[in-house]
Amino acid sequence: MFHKKQFGFTLIELIMVLVMLGILSATALPKFFTKDVFAEHAFFSDTLNAIRYAQKLAVTTGCNVQVAISSNSYTLTRQGTSTSTSCAGSTYQLAIPHPSSGASTYSGSESGITLTSSVSPFYFHPLGTASNDVTLTINGAKTIYITAATGFVYE
Repeated sequence: MFHKKQFGFTLIELIMVLVMLGILSATALPKFFTKDVFAEHAFFSDTLNAIRYAQKLAVTTGCNVQVAISSNSYTLTRQGTSTSTSCAGSTYQLAIPHPSSGASTYSGSESGITLTSSVSPFYFHPLGTASNDVTLTINGAKTIYITAATGFVYE
């Protein structure tokens, strides 16, 4: 008689695959998904969004917008010394409120994260261009680039 060939895996093979996946997930995956990885990614996204917002705000208001970078934080300020809508003055003391949280100052920081910039502070002009070509690095791994001639912000 003819025996029909059966295709598939045996129960033993399936159980062994599940055991190996369990061992792998218990040992390797926690190294990829720590709190620090999520905090770094969140800070990277926040910084990228803040820089893009600074450029859009400069175009919208017609005023220069400054982005100041320190070791683990950024702050956005606008040209001027009072709450007036004019762009008078050469100092950048006018705080920019956060558009979604309502905080009086648009800034961000994260402990345990290092933020470095090739130029600080840098500015966005009313035409959307940046004062310098800028490279920002977060924890030496994630990078944000800004092209001066166009103001293009990318990762």
